[in-house]
Amino acid sequence: MTRFQGRLREESVFVLPLRECARPERAGVKASTLSRLLAAGFPVPDGIVVTSAAFAAHLSHESIAAAGPEQARSAILESPLPPPVAEDLCAALAIFGDAPLAVRSSGVAEDLAEASYAGQYETILGVSGCAAVADAVRRCWASGFSRHLREYQRSRDLAADGLAVLIQPLVAAGAAGVAFTTNPLTGDRFETVVSAVRGLGDRLVSG
Repeated sequence: MTRFQGRLREESVFVLPLRECARPERAGVKASTLSRLLAAGFPVPDGIVVTSAAFAAHLSHESIAAAGPEQARSAILESPLPPPVAEDLCAALAIFGDAPLAVRSSGVAEDLAEASYAGQYETILGVSGCAAVADAVRRCWASGFSRHLREYQRSRDLAADGLAVLIQPLVAAGAAGVAFTTNPLTGDRFETVVSAVRGLGDRLVSG
């Protein structure tokens, strides 16, 4: 039993401990990768995942289901979370107390060989409290319907796909960066490239 399970309904499909989210179709690629790294003993901050099932439940809301592509984003932001999702989320957040959190989109179809989706989805940092986190979750979901994301998918012949949200304690980093084991500009697999900035990494990875 993980330290989060005591706060969650055992039958919940909407909010799960990160350690139980190795399946990308449920947790998105980012969260499922971190789940496997956490299980392997790497120093990954533990967290929770609002699953793709919660996203699908939110999209079934009458006002969202009736909205067209241009209106879907605002409808997602304005509609309350489905009650079971909101209840499970608030219960799970209790373990974090008042600590600032990172609320991160985790797309089912991101980090692909042919499409990274870098900077396409939303990340909100320094969030705390149930109401603020619920709002941040909706913002992550709404980013799946942004105009620039639709253009990105259309230019690469990609279909819209599921979206989960990863929630972890915010690390007050002195520096943050990304390591590429293949040079992203030349494709050289024998060259590692590191990009880094002082402080948090959001300005580096936001596109």
